[in-house]
Amino acid sequence: MSGTDAAVSKTIIEGKNIEITEAIHDYAESKLKRVHKHFDSIIKNNSIRVVLSVPKGGGDLKNQQKAEITINLRGGHVIRCEAAAENIYAALDYAADKIEKQFRKYKTRVYGKVHTGKSVKHYGLEDFSPDLIPTEAMASISEYKAPTIYKTKHFQMTPMDPEQAVGMLEDSGHNFYMFLNIFTNQVACVYRRDDGHYGLIEPDLN
Repeated sequence: MSGTDAAVSKTIIEGKNIEITEAIHDYAESKLKRVHKHFDSIIKNNSIRVVLSVPKGGGDLKNQQKAEITINLRGGHVIRCEAAAENIYAALDYAADKIEKQFRKYKTRVYGKVHTGKSVKHYGLEDFSPDLIPTEAMASISEYKAPTIYKTKHFQMTPMDPEQAVGMLEDSGHNFYMFLNIFTNQVACVYRRDDGHYGLIEPDLN
């Protein structure tokens, strides 16, 4: 799964309430160089998106400067992480470490499926034979345990608008609430954000 794509690697860096200086930009690119090197062959458009943010209005910035990394893979899979620290460079350090660990887990999962003869086409890998699995990866494959679903819940999905769904979320005590959106006639989900506000997730079936 090493990078063999001839396309140019791109690290797209955005800032919220922070100016992305040349020094910050270069540092972010350097932290993600290894990810590009080893995984560009499966990263969609060879592109990694980084969002750096600090709270509005200054105040106490301790452990409030955040780095969020989002990587869309071929096949539709998304790897994402975020980290917060006392400064933006430390936040980038933590986030880059997290994303590399997530990629290692992803590799192990893919190798495990290939090793057991299962298809990995939905990961965006058309032709990947067991012969391509590195020898050093075999130990982690043997130790890997696939996630297990222990409990399944069924519930009646009542048609409602997103504002009603937020009210149901507040009353439920959970961090998310699924519902049938009366405006789209599709299943949607509202969730509680870290900043105290709410988000809405809707499917894109195009």
